[in-house]
Order: sequence, then structure tokens, then C-alpha cells
Amino acid sequence: MEQAWLGTKGPRPLAVHHPAGEHLLVLGDLFDALDGDRTPIPTHGDDADRARALIRRYWGRYIGMFRTPRGQVRQILRDPSGAHECAAWRYEGVQVVTSELSDWLLESAAPPVQIDWDVVGGLLRDPINATAASPLIGIRVAEAGDLTDLNARRTTPLWRPVDFTASVTSDPREAAAWLRGRIDGCLAAFAKVIERPGVEVSGGLDSAIVAGGFQAGGATPHLWFNMFGPFAEGDERRFVRTLGDRLGFEPHCVQRAIRPMTTEGFEVTARGPRPGVNGRDYSFDTAVAEACREAGVDALLTGKGGDGVFFQMGVPDIFTDVLRERGLGAVFSPALPQLARWTRRSTWSLLRTALSTPRRAPLDRSARRLSIFNPESVSHDAERDLHPWLRGLETVPPAKRLQIESVAAGLAYQSQCRRTEAADLIHPLLAQPVVELALGLSVPLLTDDGRADRRLARAAFADRLPPEILHRRSKGEMTAYFGRQAAASIPFLRDHLLGGRLAARGLIDRGRTEALLDPDRLLWKGSVPDFTMAAVMESWVRRWEAIGAGV
Repeated sequence: MEQAWLGTKGPRPLAVHHPAGEHLLVLGDLFDALDGDRTPIPTHGDDADRARALIRRYWGRYIGMFRTPRGQVRQILRDPSGAHECAAWRYEGVQVVTSELSDWLLESAAPPVQIDWDVVGGLLRDPINATAASPLIGIRVAEAGDLTDLNARRTTPLWRPVDFTASVTSDPREAAAWLRGRIDGCLAAFAKVIERPGVEVSGGLDSAIVAGGFQAGGATPHLWFNMFGPFAEGDERRFVRTLGDRLGFEPHCVQRAIRPMTTEGFEVTARGPRPGVNGRDYSFDTAVAEACREAGVDALLTGKGGDGVFFQMGVPDIFTDVLRERGLGAVFSPALPQLARWTRRSTWSLLRTALSTPRRAPLDRSARRLSIFNPESVSHDAERDLHPWLRGLETVPPAKRLQIESVAAGLAYQSQCRRTEAADLIHPLLAQPVVELALGLSVPLLTDDGRADRRLARAAFADRLPPEILHRRSKGEMTAYFGRQAAASIPFLRDHLLGGRLAARGLIDRGRTEALLDPDRLLWKGSVPDFTMAAVMESWVRRWEAIGAGV
């Protein structure tokens, strides 16, 4: 076998595993399946079959490499959580496989890449595609849940959310017990492998569930981090302190500062094979990274993903799912007026929506496109431009479909940012065992037929949570903060976007961009996420063109 150099960096260097002979190398956290499946992975045979066996037998945060007898990596499996990036190419006969496209590596062995502008346009048309195909041509970039062939333009999809949407139980008590067991199992596994953990506590339900479960799993965090807004609606410290009193910790609280955006601030978002949307809130990103370094933590756990997994979204589509599951008797349920109050719709409106929604319909995400995007700038194919995890959902009930969209969007939390450079960023609620179970629990079950958001999760962890958090219905509101930050950043945004490559290519509408870059509009009418997303994309394009990406 030819020799290979394996280099690792960061606060938690990747562990090396050989779960099925020397020709299958797995890097990262690898844990036994929580359902007790201990079926061995074949040491020989078809790579796709062995990769499927790996996904069933284990879960974690890993990259699997299937190698030839001479040691060359022929196929890559990126785990379903998408925890680690992975790109590969050849340079002067040397095979390069990496999770980070550092400047030193690209200076030494830069791949001959080009930018696919149709993919860039697809990302601006629907930002969820920032977690799908890379806009780079010339290197192979693995996608979550896929087996990627490095010697041919072939990708084998192995894990998709839609495959787990069949109902696994209709019993609320059983579902709550299973949900708690899955989350506790994942947190206990992480507690065993992290030496100096930290926990991000926002003051909300999801991070409180993670904090309580992690501590129950035997962890002793060295940092309990909270960042609060400069305005009252974004200050959740009283909830964090209540949780601290319950669990016995003192939170490290940092106030957000309103700082104008800068070119340097977005540099970290341009370092990967995909735009790093996880770093676009760089005031938060910087503060968390600094706190992690000061506390010496090697991993930070968050509650990200809970909104989708537990189902926090108050949408009329919930009743459509209820009606399909319960039948016409749902019309007379006391849950219907409760859902009407939650969604601020009349009961007749909810009923009309449910009855008029076809059982089979294509997914329409046209409303997701950036307000400044020019749709005429690139070619568009509805099926091709749809995120791979969102294909084949025509018959999935609409609220369950929304949950799948949220899970797919959660892949963005894995992208490179300042936090990932300071500590291993871990999102337990997006771990494979938790997501698979949650997808198999109907939205009526998760919300108690629409009575309240995350109702099943609240029941599952009621004994661990302070009443103030358990029964809380509001969330911290940061709209005013982001509006003020964007208004203070208008000179940068105008120069960065109107004088940038996206505008030169016609991908953003100059006139509309100029009109929306108005302080009052940014403060009161939103569009801030559109501008930060475009700024990330612009920074990414500039970096890769500077490296040598052709047209």
C-alpha cells in the first residue's frame, strides 16, 4: 500500500477509525447506533452497500474514505449531519483530500478551478442551496449523506430526510420517551469524547434541553455562553440565569455591539468550497470564538436545529397535516381554535387552507429568493435547482415538508466560521439519530394537534426545565439590532455589492439594491438577511477569483 500523510488541526483533531478493515478509513466522531444495531460492515464488496451499512451501524460527525488496495481514496462518504466539509482533487500526481481550503494549501497545490455562475445564481435564488452543490468546477466536494466518487462525476445519494417520514408511533408518551432517549444518548456520547466542552445557552427551550441533557450525561462544561442584544426584546439573560440556578452554573454573558460590517469581517465566510453562511453574523461569531479561546474549550454545543426538529413554526399548514391524520373529526377538536390563536388565523381560514391543499404538489420555494436577485441573470430549472434533500416531497404533508426544509437549512450551521476555528461546533439536535426519529413523528404529534409549538419536546423534558422556560412562548427578538447594524453598514454594502462581481455579472439588480439600501427600509422593513447573504456570496466569489478561478 502506498503511504499517505494525514494532517489534522484544530482544538479537537479528528479521531481515526477502521470500522471494517484497512480499506475503510473514518475520520471524526463515530458512535454506535442508538437502536442497538451491531450488524458488522462488510470488509469487501460494493462501496455503496458498505456505506449504507456504515450509516446504519454508526452515527456521528465523520468523513468515511473508501480506499483502493494501493491506498488511494476512491470514494468519500460525508455523514448525514454534514459536520465536516470535504473536498478532493489531484495536483501533480498527488491526491489531496481536505476539510479546509487554507491559503497555505492552495498556494502549494491549488486545483484548476472555475466558478459555475448558474450555481451561484441558484444560491441567490434560494439560499438553502448554500448547503448543496459547490459553485466550484474542478474539485469534488462531498454533500451530506452522499457517497462521492473521486474518479468519476458520480454521486450516490444514501441518506435523505424523506426516507424517514413514515410514522413510527402515534402514542404521545412513547414518542416523548423515545425523543428523550435519543437526545440523551447523543449527548452522553459527546460527553465521553470532549475533554473541555462549552455550551451555548440562549435562554430558549432548545438550548436548555441540550444544556440539561449534556449535564445529565456526565459532562462538566467549562463555559456557559450567552450573548444578549442591546435592546430589551433581545435580552434573555433572566431566562439563562434561571436555567443556571436550576443546573448550577454561572453564565458568561456578552452584549452584542452594533458595529458596521467590513470586508475583513466577511473574509472567513469565503474560505470554504461553499459560501460560509454560518459566519455572516460576525459580531456574534467573533464574540463566541473569543470566549471559547479564553475559556480553553475544545467544543461548543448549541441548541441549533431545535426549531425544525421539535417543530416551532406556527403555520396554517399544521391543520392540513392534522386533518389528513385525524380525519374530519379534527374539525370539531378543541385544538383547532387553539391553532387559530397561535397562527393568528380564523378557524375557517385554517379549514379552507387544509381542504384546498392538494395531496400531491411540487415544492414551491420561489418566495425564498433574495429580494435583490435578478432572476433573468442565469438559467433556471426548477428540479435541478432544488436542494437534493427537497426532491421527491410531492406527497409529503405540507407541515412535515416544512420540517424537512428546516432540517436541510440546518446544514448551514456546519459551515466554516470563526467559531469553528476556535472550537468544534456541535449541534446535537441535528445529530442523525435525533433527526431520523423526529422525522418519523408526525407534526400533529409534535405539536399536540397544533395546540402549541414543540409540545412533545416540552413534555419529554418537563422535569429538567425551569417553569419559566418550559412554558415560555416568546423568543428573543433581534430584528431591531440587525436593522441598526445594517443601516450603519450602508457605505460598506453599497461599495461591496454595487461595485462587486455579482453586480457586474448582473446577478443582483443594481436599481433594486440601491433602493433597498435605505436606512428607514433596513430599520423597519427588513431585507437585512438578503444583504448579508449577498455579501457572503460576493466575498466568496472575490476570494476564488483571486486564487485563479476562471469564468
